[in-house]
Amino acid sequence: MADANVIRREEDIKKIKELCDSSAGKIVLLSTRGNPVNEINVELKYTTVPSQRYPSDKRNSTHVSIQLSNRYPLQEPAASIKTPIYHPNVYSSGKICLGLKWLPTEGLDLLIKRIVKIVTYDPSILNEESPANRDALLWYKDAKRSYPHLFPTDSVSFNSNKSSKTMSWSNLSEEKV
Repeated sequence: MADANVIRREEDIKKIKELCDSSAGKIVLLSTRGNPVNEINVELKYTTVPSQRYPSDKRNSTHVSIQLSNRYPLQEPAASIKTPIYHPNVYSSGKICLGLKWLPTEGLDLLIKRIVKIVTYDPSILNEESPANRDALLWYKDAKRSYPHLFPTDSVSFNSNKSSKTMSWSNLSEEKV
């Protein structure tokens, strides 16, 4: 019988593949390593800021590596960006400050969605209060004043190819008594 840890990781990989399939090529699963999986590499094909020269300098692809400890999902994964990025919530080493407290029930597909929002400067997730890179924060504040229409750096939408069933008053069938 498979270990619960292995099953969870297999389910996470399945959900990541579904996310990739529904992303219209914007998210690509590059590789997984380990048995059980302890490293996941994805490519995010969204516009990002590689340097202070943005908007004249843009990057359209970002490589992200997610490492899982032996204690995953109880312990938060570590995520790092392998391509240059200039962002208030990314350390100069590439390590992503994920912000919110990790919940073991959060799947890796949701983590990848959060990372996409981080790298595209989504204002709903950008944390100006606790920057990992203070110089990038100061730059961002100036750049946003100069180029407000360029932030977020890309449009992000996560649509599922599966039709989701939702309950509403209009689709309830009337029961006859």
